Amino acid sequence: MKKISVVGAGFAGMTLSLRLAEKGFQVDLYEKSSRVGGLLGTEITPYGLAEKAANALIRTERAEKLFAELGITPQLTREDSKRRYIFRGSPRRWPLSFFESLGFVFKFLPVALFKRENLKPHPEQTLKSWGLHHLGEAPTQFLLEPAMQGIYASEISSLSASLILGPLFSKNREKYKGLLTGKNGLQDLINALEKRLLEKGVRIHLNFNGSLEEVSGPVVLATSASAAQKITADLYPDVSSWLSKIHMSSVVSVKLFFDKAQESYKGFGCLVPQSLGFKTLGILMNSYIFAERDQTYTETWIMGGKDVEALLQKTDQEILDVILSERRQLLERSDKIVHASIDRWDRALPCYDVQLEKVLHTMTTPSHLYLHGNYLGGLGLSKILERSDRLAEELAKNYV
Repeated sequence: MKKISVVGAGFAGMTLSLRLAEKGFQVDLYEKSSRVGGLLGTEITPYGLAEKAANALIRTERAEKLFAELGITPQLTREDSKRRYIFRGSPRRWPLSFFESLGFVFKFLPVALFKRENLKPHPEQTLKSWGLHHLGEAPTQFLLEPAMQGIYASEISSLSASLILGPLFSKNREKYKGLLTGKNGLQDLINALEKRLLEKGVRIHLNFNGSLEEVSGPVVLATSASAAQKITADLYPDVSSWLSKIHMSSVVSVKLFFDKAQESYKGFGCLVPQSLGFKTLGILMNSYIFAERDQTYTETWIMGGKDVEALLQKTDQEILDVILSERRQLLERSDKIVHASIDRWDRALPCYDVQLEKVLHTMTTPSHLYLHGNYLGGLGLSKILERSDRLAEELAKNYV
């Protein structure tokens, strides 16, 4: 059999290993921790489910096929989740004033309808520059800024418009149809993937602390950019040097269960423009996203931005005090927390900035070394799944 080694048993490494095994490879999957799944995981509490990181996959045809293939009954979103809010004085479905809306429509709509190609970002253009040029000041601050910071946990003044908006101009981009997850959260997906990998003969090596010299065959590094940089330092210093140039963002994710439900804003969640001075980037209103999962009303608070390093050093109680203070300002609620789960992700997310754009355009790897991760083609599990399928096809062609 064709042998290949995959380092990193997060979602990227697991889905790639599955596709490679299906194509006749003998796959050795190496993971430094004591469990598979990487950042993904679901805590089952007496109050409901608490996801450690992502709470679902974007519902693409590819994602639906994976769920069907693994025998997972997908849980889809509630009707309430179609409502999205952005904070401007209060959570609003549409945060622009009447005249700001008129200006936005007259500035953006004619170009979008008749000269769409003119909207395509220029190389090394920042997202803020693109927004001010094509949308205007208010739409950039109250639409583009919160939407992008809620996903990329970075200021739009440094984010790359080409990396983020460029794929929207591709004719082959996948269509999105909402979200999907398992009945018991994304842990269902991780468990099903692990079971299928073992059935396909993939050899999973947990608690792996070795080097690349200890693995055989072509190697795929399905890790974060920072982890790949350390792994390649000795054998591939040039690759390591490129990877070291990728900026990483930190995030604090807090799952909260309250004694009372807030019913004023039933929806997917609320985004918060960082320019308003809050530490909160966004609030997921979990109980209004997926039905019948929680015994107690729950929210997930995503915190980050320029002050996140100081936030990482705070105690659990200090973080909860910050959230309770900002919750009173953002949602005008003072409910009691009955359970909290806090995850600190230190330098866990790649910053999709202009620097990453430069790195991806110039970085090369040896013919037998491949990279796979959320810094190579878009954040989000569905994007990673798409790349897993395409990389497996490439490897199958290269190693006939």
